[in-house]
Amino acid sequence: MQETVTSMSTSFSSKTVIVTGGAGGLGFAIVQAFLAAGANVVATDIQDTLLDALPAAVEAEHKERLLPYKCDSSDDAGVQKLVSDTVARFGRLDILVNNAGILDKLLPLAECTRHVWDSNLLVNLTGPFVTSQNAVRQYLSQELVNGHRGTILNVISTAGNHGGRAGVAYTASKHGLVGLTKSTAAFYGPKGIRSVGIMPGAMPTNISGGSHDFSQLHPEGKALSGATCQTWQGEPGKGGWNLGISPLEQVAKTVLVLCSDGMNTINGALVPTDMGWAAV
Repeated sequence: MQETVTSMSTSFSSKTVIVTGGAGGLGFAIVQAFLAAGANVVATDIQDTLLDALPAAVEAEHKERLLPYKCDSSDDAGVQKLVSDTVARFGRLDILVNNAGILDKLLPLAECTRHVWDSNLLVNLTGPFVTSQNAVRQYLSQELVNGHRGTILNVISTAGNHGGRAGVAYTASKHGLVGLTKSTAAFYGPKGIRSVGIMPGAMPTNISGGSHDFSQLHPEGKALSGATCQTWQGEPGKGGWNLGISPLEQVAKTVLVLCSDGMNTINGALVPTDMGWAAV
């Protein structure tokens, strides 16, 4: 029976997903959403404390389909082992969500240190390059299923197409991730591999290493970003919305929709999930 718009679901039963940075913040919300939809999920992170707490944080009936996995996304050998261990455990890899990332305290060019620059490029761009490369190699070794081999979803940022949303290092890394997303889509779409991205605004996550002290942000960068990002427009429950502040659970739902089989015609797309911030 042909699938219709009304019959499409976001069930991921028998699908296997890797989520980088999956033990906290948006990554954990994505892990929870995929588990609830029936997927097998490998949640990677570099923080032992968060990984150790992960099994207890998910629903009991989901534990057998969850594999917490310590892995640095920028480490070639570690990522190769991650993919091979995932396939050994669950039989196949269907979806990679590149979520791991760090911030740069909104530092402008003249004040950005080489350490901040290198760190942001390593985590936010080299990491997704390494994981995507290994995922694509695995996808190419798999049989087509309904004309499809696998999906890569990159968590980018509204900073990926704007200059005043973050500091120079983060902004450059996210612009680079846009290029990685589109190039992968163009080259591998004809081979049954999709590559898409979401562009969130600010989120209540652990991306800054657990520090949410806004006094540590560069004042000019904070003023530039805050000129368009407002925490609330209107009243809660009365038609208001968070302009620029992305609720984690809603962003996670968008990830599931974009990774579902019903979205196989979407490739190379960058979907804003910033509550309208990109429109300002």
